[in-house]
Amino acid sequence: MRIDGPAISPTEVSFPNGGTDLAGFLFVPESDNPVPCLVDNHGSQLPPGTADLSHPQTAAFFMSQGYAYLFPHRAGYGNSSGVKLAQEVTAPRGTPDHDEQMVKRLTQENRDVIASLDYLTTRPDIDAERIVVMGSSLGGIHTLLALAQDKRWRCGLDFSGGASQWKAHPKIKQMLLDAAAALTAPVMLIQPENDFNTAPTEEISALLTELGKPHEAAIFPKWGTPGAEAHRFCAAGQQIWGPMVAAFLEKYL
Repeated sequence: MRIDGPAISPTEVSFPNGGTDLAGFLFVPESDNPVPCLVDNHGSQLPPGTADLSHPQTAAFFMSQGYAYLFPHRAGYGNSSGVKLAQEVTAPRGTPDHDEQMVKRLTQENRDVIASLDYLTTRPDIDAERIVVMGSSLGGIHTLLALAQDKRWRCGLDFSGGASQWKAHPKIKQMLLDAAAALTAPVMLIQPENDFNTAPTEEISALLTELGKPHEAAIFPKWGTPGAEAHRFCAAGQQIWGPMVAAFLEKYL
């Protein structure tokens, strides 16, 4: 038996950043007019050769709201060529050298995030004035960095950004606080309470409140098992966070 309904299937796309061609997977709902789009930035766990290519589970939620969805692969991850994270960040986690190496790598990677925005603004099926940056874990870090870097983003969704680094990596922590202080667009900070560490949501929200910057912050009840599974809340918890995110986007997008 065949089931009728819209296909949740992407087009593989390619776009440049300097001399590197980056891969991505773009889902666009049927529409007679240009549609808003979300750019979902992956975390550190997207190795070359992965089968986790396009995140159709997240795309399906946003397409149901009438939004397009781009899942880009930064250089060195997934289907994009480039130097792998582990080749440039060689120091053990929790050490000052790791902190230093990660800050350098994050700065470099964030140019790929901006390149995805550049690409979307060239597409006639995407509303260039209504593009959202989002991401989880390392992708959540990139959400704040990209929002601070480029004012073309309409708003952002940061899931668990910095949860793994906040306690032992002061330079990454300060990088995030500096980015938050520079924001002009609204951001929503999201974590489940059994994530690795909810301090990023709590402390960044407190800073944004102090500075009078538009934002929302939500620490959801425990989701799955503590730590690594809970940290995947963005990728697999759409039925829980979906209504609140939909309301945020309706307000700001």
